[in-house]
Amino acid sequence: METLYSVRLEGLAANPSAPEDILLRILEHAEHRIRAALVHRAGVPDAVYDAITRHPDPRTRRLLTMDGRVPAGLRARLAADPDPTVRMAVAWGPDVRWDRAEPLPPETVARLAADPDSRVRHALCELAALPADVRAGLAADPDPAVRRNALQLWRDPPPEAVDAALDDPDPDVRRQAMLHGYRRHPELVAPLLAEGCEGVAADAVLDRAQAAALCRHERAGMRAAAAANPSLPPDLVAVLAADPAAEVRLAVSLRPELTEAERAAIDYRIGPRDRPRPPPWFRDRLGDAELLRRCATSAHVGLRRLAAHSPHLPADLVTLLAADGDFTVRALLAEHHPGAPGELLLAVTLESRHPARFERLGHPNFPHAGLARLAGSPDPVARMLAIRDPAASAEVVERLSRDGEPRVRAAAAGDARLPVARLLELLDDPAAARSAAGNPGLPEPSMRRILYDVAIL
Repeated sequence: METLYSVRLEGLAANPSAPEDILLRILEHAEHRIRAALVHRAGVPDAVYDAITRHPDPRTRRLLTMDGRVPAGLRARLAADPDPTVRMAVAWGPDVRWDRAEPLPPETVARLAADPDSRVRHALCELAALPADVRAGLAADPDPAVRRNALQLWRDPPPEAVDAALDDPDPDVRRQAMLHGYRRHPELVAPLLAEGCEGVAADAVLDRAQAAALCRHERAGMRAAAAANPSLPPDLVAVLAADPAAEVRLAVSLRPELTEAERAAIDYRIGPRDRPRPPPWFRDRLGDAELLRRCATSAHVGLRRLAAHSPHLPADLVTLLAADGDFTVRALLAEHHPGAPGELLLAVTLESRHPARFERLGHPNFPHAGLARLAGSPDPVARMLAIRDPAASAEVVERLSRDGEPRVRAAAAGDARLPVARLLELLDDPAAARSAAGNPGLPEPSMRRILYDVAIL
């Protein structure tokens, strides 16, 4: 149960100024939720890392495998853990947010690929940086579930691996091989379409009979998939342009070969926050400059939203879409383009109502300087951002620590510029106590008092 005392302890576990002995006491005596805060903090001392690898609770040892800041050597040590769930977590690797995590040593990957527990080998298939020779070995694993997972997650398996799996004794492995092999083996298209596989309907080279049957399919999703298929004959494109289902007409309207006039003649609908899933023909051409230009300059907002998915947009198109009148275009650009302008990142963060909007704060282009001007904004999110200005004064931070909005007080409570007297007051504010306990300016006697209050000291 969460109490004011446990909330303070959780904040203290993440405090960058907390002494090593305090962190070790928390690791030894606190509940799992609070130990998680300690593991996922920045700047974990080596002695604490070492103690975590020896912790008796496997859930705590697993925490080390999920954070991309943990050195690969430490994660590799856990590949020999006696608990298979820990070894599985090592195989999975850090959370996808840590795309720059240090990779495991090759010998550790080989060890995991030979683990006696098939669940560990199955988990290893999820590792994005898995070497091709290791994945090939897993695709021939004795366990059919491992073989299927290895093949499913193999982005571009070699033809010989796919063809071997087409003769696999396990039906799930054979089906996964069919999904990889239908482009080279047209005879596989028909059975996959019969199963209702929309990905194949959108991407396979269709013969006339298959295309016509898809245009009459009872499921609108299959008709919409066919409407996105580049091999669909023009007369059938025209049929689907008048389909009774809005999703089908929208898919037709996004076809790359249509003129602007032909698109405008289709009764398509797209909501202000709809995000059309990029069809296969677009995903395969994210770096096609000519296609991106046509999409980014189209009157069709759906095509502009597709263009905003590409991380390869040239600078002039980034500038164009950053000023687009459609919020979703701008939001997608901020989400996907590494060169998104700082003004765009700030504007989208303020305008969005999606929880993921705060992920943009870590973007290298996010403009922290000058945010103090937002301290008087009626928008609580803007006031929270004001605290991130490195030039914000201690007076501004203290004023925001008394804000009527709990989220703003919590943001101010963690700021090192906050005067100590006010910081100590916020330890008694349920909305701000966690942040206050994590403030690097918290005096050490106050840290030890937090341990005393929960009977750890």
